[in-house]
Amino acid sequence: MTDLLMTLAEISLTMSAVILLLLALGPLLARRYAARWRYWAWLVVAVRLLVPLNLSLPRAPVQLEAPADRVVYTYTPPAAPSAAPAGPRLPAESLSPLPSVQPESPAGAVRSFTLGGVAACVWLAGAAALTVWYGAGYLRFLRYVRRWSSPAVRPAARETLSALQTELDVRRPVRLLVCPGLSGPMMAGLLRPVILLPHEEEDSEALWFILRHELTHCRRRDIAYKTLLLCAKVVHWCNPLVWLMVRAAEGDLERACDDRVVAGLGPEARARYGQIILAALGSGRASRP
Repeated sequence: MTDLLMTLAEISLTMSAVILLLLALGPLLARRYAARWRYWAWLVVAVRLLVPLNLSLPRAPVQLEAPADRVVYTYTPPAAPSAAPAGPRLPAESLSPLPSVQPESPAGAVRSFTLGGVAACVWLAGAAALTVWYGAGYLRFLRYVRRWSSPAVRPAARETLSALQTELDVRRPVRLLVCPGLSGPMMAGLLRPVILLPHEEEDSEALWFILRHELTHCRRRDIAYKTLLLCAKVVHWCNPLVWLMVRAAEGDLERACDDRVVAGLGPEARARYGQIILAALGSGRASRP
């Protein structure tokens, strides 16, 4: 476990330099490159953070040696007194030499806690706490959706969804549900995608843009992308740069999705799409897959 922790620490330290570089060059990259290129760059960083293999060069320009692991605490329980059994005394000549037998020490009698072992326990506790936190939140969200959601009843909504699935070549079945209380439209479901609307949208044009946006998320498999980012954050929870990376990657994910939605549309349609997205953002964060 200590070796694995050292490998993850080396990977986290190396990728921190890459994250800092991408964050520092963010404004420049935003002007010269589309958001989808930053989208893929963050994906490469997240995958590298999750691969516990040290791919160091034969002659790396910077070489770090791990400090020697030292014992921080040792516990030795007191030995129980042993009394020799009483018996008849025999002449010394009649005693034959017996093979020496070393007394067996009880298993776990001496326990040593090293600095690496303590660090591994702290890392495991933090990763487990985050896993429980996000898992409980996801289960609570599922319970809420199952209780309050219902299928969309307007035929126009289902027809628009079917037409957009054909246009965007989304072959996976996608359900359309209405769930009151949500902050905005969103795509949910890693294996069985579903589009959740806070209310039955009456404006057909707004509904077309919203469904196109969410189906674009589905076609790009952005839920799996965000799940990968979440795993990287859980594994490297003690690195604040990874948290900043996840936030920046989620922003680039949305911008890349917006660029894909408005591709091929005219200026008026782009402006209308921006108004609809801003209206959704006014009531909460929209499109959080």
